[in-house]
Order: sequence, then structure tokens, then C-alpha cells
Amino acid sequence: MRNKSMILGSVLAGLALSFAQVSFAQTDGAQQKADAKAQARQKAMSGPPDATAEFDAKQLRLIFGGAEGKGVLHFKGKDYPFTVSGVTVGGVGYTEAHGTANVYFLKNIEDFPGNYQGIGAGAAVGVSKGGNTFQNMKEVVITTKSKGEGAALNLGVSSISIKLVK
Repeated sequence: MRNKSMILGSVLAGLALSFAQVSFAQTDGAQQKADAKAQARQKAMSGPPDATAEFDAKQLRLIFGGAEGKGVLHFKGKDYPFTVSGVTVGGVGYTEAHGTANVYFLKNIEDFPGNYQGIGAGAAVGVSKGGNTFQNMKEVVITTKSKGEGAALNLGVSSISIKLVK
């Protein structure tokens, strides 16, 4: 009886080890696919964007902050006005900015509005330049370049909400 328990224990331990190896192999395969996808997305972002935009925004920060603005998206030969509002965590100051954006992975105009997240760092005193990258749940990516005026220190997470104006 004891030998049967030892054999059964050895078999179960072997099966557990086999499952663990398969699990790690699947994790490694999934990681390789994710890495390949990230590299392909980076390469695509070095090419021409799917859309461009211009925007004006104001932002006030005191640890937590808010932003609001408006802009125009240029997509497939049409102009789409939009508004943007957002919240930030981290930073202090007030800035007004005018900027441009490149929009990547936008296939349908319905994928543009929504909530975007980004992480940024920067400082502004007087006239400044800045940039940020945001992504929404539909994997649309917006990279911004802006010129602003004001005094601010930014180090934190931003979340913006974009709505098309009808």
C-alpha cells in the first residue's frame, strides 16, 4: 500500500511539473506575441499617422488637476470638432497650450471618442514645449506636441476624455 502511495505521489508530482512547464511555455509564447505586437505598433508609429489634430487646452494642477480644451480632428478628408477634458494626479501650476497631435491605429471615427490614459513629466516657466502619448481601450494612440505659457511642474498620470462635437 505504501509503494502504491509513493508511485501515485510520484506520478502526480510529474504531472504537476509537466503542467507547470506547459504553462511557462504558454506564458513565454504569449510574451513573445505581445513583444512582437508592441514592436509592430512602434514601427507603425514611425510612419504616417491615420489622422492629425490641432487643439487648445488649459490645465490647472495642485497635486490633483483638471484640464479642458477643444480641437479639430482631420480624418479621411473630413474635419471633426471635439472637446477634451481631463484629470491629472501629480504636479502643480497653470498652463495654456496650443498643440498638434498625430493619431495612430484609427480605422473608424467611432473609435476616436472615449477615455485615454497617459503618463508624462515636464516643467514649464513662461513659454514652453511639451508632448505626451495617450491610448484608449480601442488601442487608438494619440501623440501630442504643444507650446504653452504658464508655470507648472508635471510628474504623473493623466486621463482625458474626448467627445466629438455634433
